[in-house]
Amino acid sequence: MDTNKKSSKLAIVVIIAYLLIPLVMTLIYSLFEEWIDILPRNFTLNAYIEIFSDAVFWISVGRTILISVVPIILCTIIVLLAMYVTYIYKPEWDKYIQILCTIPYAVQGVILPICVLALYTSVPKPFNNRIFLLISTYMIVILPYIYQGIRNNLQGIGAKKIIEAAQMLGASKFYAFFRVVVPNIMNGVTVSIMLSMAIIFGDFVIVNTLAGGHFQTAQMYLYDVMKKSGQRTCAVIIVLFLITLLISACAFFIQRKKKEEA
Repeated sequence: MDTNKKSSKLAIVVIIAYLLIPLVMTLIYSLFEEWIDILPRNFTLNAYIEIFSDAVFWISVGRTILISVVPIILCTIIVLLAMYVTYIYKPEWDKYIQILCTIPYAVQGVILPICVLALYTSVPKPFNNRIFLLISTYMIVILPYIYQGIRNNLQGIGAKKIIEAAQMLGASKFYAFFRVVVPNIMNGVTVSIMLSMAIIFGDFVIVNTLAGGHFQTAQMYLYDVMKKSGQRTCAVIIVLFLITLLISACAFFIQRKKKEEA
């Protein structure tokens, strides 16, 4: 038994080290001017000073957070309402919704934004607005992840039995679903939300195709920096990673605090 535990811990350590090595190397490279030998030389923070003093960088980060948060909120609300209908009133629709929500897996990459541009650029406002198109497209991209996370958690906690028990105590179906079931699946929903945010944060193809240079995000800023300085590029990567980590930590902290208060 002890041998199995040690083997498991060793495997976890090896996996963590394997995942962290690229990030650590990127951090080291961003902190030194040269790395042409075994060890880097000339420690400096110039790359980080340039980034933190660049207003364009912070504007691009703000835009990235905006186009991440809005699609996630809208998509989560829509999926929760759809799951409410299928669980309570139309359980036979579940298989069709599952097929519909997995279609975006097949239209990833440059195909999706090009199709969106072809369909909506000639329609009246606000449907041809690039920001509207961008948010709507990201909702399609993250739909499978949000849906699967919510569906798996609903099945995991036995949502139907919980709703039936709440109804026996006098609660309405709507109240039972959104005030009893949903709070119990928020941990899983939060994981799906963080995964979706990471996907949007890392996207370049969709935002570049739909918005171009009119709406510069963090990934577009990173692409521009890559043409100028490798050291500054690594610094941008580290800062974006820390921002994403901070957002994730805040989300889990808020969720834990709400759970403790409940």
